[in-house]
Amino acid sequence: MTELSAGGAFTTRSWTRQDYILTVIAVLVKIGDGVELYLPGVITQKVSCELGVSSFQEGILAVAMYLCYALAVIIAVPVSKAFGEKLTLFLSLYLSIAFAILCAVVPNYYTLLLSRALSGLCAGLNGNTIGVYVAEHVSSKEVHKQSTFLFEGFAITIGGTWVSFLGWLILDPIGWRVFVVITSIPLFIPPILVLHFCISEVKPEESNTDEELIHIVAAPSNEPENVPNFALRVTKSS
Repeated sequence: MTELSAGGAFTTRSWTRQDYILTVIAVLVKIGDGVELYLPGVITQKVSCELGVSSFQEGILAVAMYLCYALAVIIAVPVSKAFGEKLTLFLSLYLSIAFAILCAVVPNYYTLLLSRALSGLCAGLNGNTIGVYVAEHVSSKEVHKQSTFLFEGFAITIGGTWVSFLGWLILDPIGWRVFVVITSIPLFIPPILVLHFCISEVKPEESNTDEELIHIVAAPSNEPENVPNFALRVTKSS
């Protein structure tokens, strides 16, 4: 691969297949985050009617989820370093799915409160671990910036729009229990993608031991300083 750059402003380095897969995984995980963050506002009234809870208990249901989500943001990096990003991501995604299914069968308010709090914890873990996972496995810093822009800038909003639209469309006919399970569908896909596509544990940039850089000065030293230097990246063919 050949790369031309002018002061870092222009690059022809293309995304690899793994970069696309990682970005899709990250977008789906962040959509799940958006669903989790917007879900309490959509189902609270239905939960209150079915379980007969007070307005104070409604508030506690949302607060417990948000507090656990905030706690997960704090502990996500230490946990992922201790157990590895991949294991942390897998466990948090599968537990998020499990707690979503649990919401469909909870018998009372207190088990629902526990399941929603733990679901918030898992959402915070997978939502913050995926950023570290992507950073460790994409092919370049430039790809990482572009990928982060996609899954951090749009995915959570898409998740919130998805759960709000579905709430308007199907919440009344199917009930809030089934609704919680349906809105968690985006979280089913990332573990499958990670397992099906073997994500390399080594960055392509770090594995290219035979790569050399040839720096070409485009202008003599007595030219104005604003004339950019160009760098030509040449990769030896094996």
